[in-house]
Amino acid sequence: MARVVLGLFVYCLVTIPVFLGLALVAQLARVTWARRASEAVLISGVAALIPVVLDRALEKPVLWPGVVLLVVLLVVGVVLHVRSYTRPS
Repeated sequence: MARVVLGLFVYCLVTIPVFLGLALVAQLARVTWARRASEAVLISGVAALIPVVLDRALEKPVLWPGVVLLVVLLVVGVVLHVRSYTRPS
């Protein structure tokens, strides 16, 4: 279990520069695919961070608000990402 949590944490760390790069491309080139890809990378990074924080929250209950905040952030991110497909670019 510790290796899985470590792998998810590393994945979460890798998504940060990937998200920033895609967001920069989306902002400079104004292309929809890069914006949507950056949103998807950000959502997957948050989803990967939830089990990591949840594993620590089982040991330290003070981290439960962080778990709840990450879940809310994930749900809002998914909803906004899905809604972006119905709006014109």
